[in-house]
This record gives sequence, structure tokens and C-alpha cells, in this order.
Amino acid sequence: MMQKPKNTITKDTLKKLRGDSSRERLLHRLHCVAMTMNGSSASEAARIFGDSPRAVAYWVTQFKQHGIEGLEEDTRPGRPSQFNEVQIKQLQRFLNQCKRKSQPVKASTLATFILKELGISLPYRQCWRILKRLTT
Repeated sequence: MMQKPKNTITKDTLKKLRGDSSRERLLHRLHCVAMTMNGSSASEAARIFGDSPRAVAYWVTQFKQHGIEGLEEDTRPGRPSQFNEVQIKQLQRFLNQCKRKSQPVKASTLATFILKELGISLPYRQCWRILKRLTT
């Protein structure tokens, strides 16, 4: 199997640049806007950060009209998460520990961990979704 050179930026790396929290995503949008307002085109900033040129142009417009508040996220539809950011980081640490030990994590394992450590009872199907989201 051919390995990728260490100096390439993958889609996974670009996804990590966008961040997981709303604050990290705000900073990502602000980086794109700053790049555009300092002479780069929206297409160039979009290509570098892995976004669509249309999204970057929209962020620039929002920033010009409303300042940094224009880049903040609207509330997302759907049921709010049962986990806060600290708990999500705890879940990620658990998954990373299992990965380092080469222990596969099943939904049932995650459900047990969540119940024991966080005191939240979740069905296996929901744990599978969480597992999928945190490991991709």
C-alpha cells in the first residue's frame, strides 16, 4: 500500500481545521474572511480551507454588514445534545485510549462507558451514531 507524503493536507485535516465547537467554526469563517479581505479571492480562500467559494463570499458579505456577529452560527434545528463539551472531550479521550490499546469499541461498550462515567442511559443505536460521529 502506498503511503501519502507527510506534507500533504487531507480532507480529514481540513475537517479538523473547521473545528467541532461553534467557536472553532467561527474562527474558521473569520480566517477565510481575513484572507479574502487581505487580497485573496473567495475562490482561493475556499480552495485552501476546503469550503465552497459561495460560502466564503457569503461570510465576507455577512462580516461587512454585521461585523463578527454576522459570522456566528444560527441555532441549529433538532434536539440538543445530551452532552456538553467537557463530556464530549471525555468520550473522545476514552475512544483514543481504546484506539491506542487496539481495543475495538462497539456501541454496547460505549453505552456502558456513558452510563458508568456520565450517568446517562442511551440505547445502543444512539451510541452507534455517537461512535460514528466521533471516529470519522
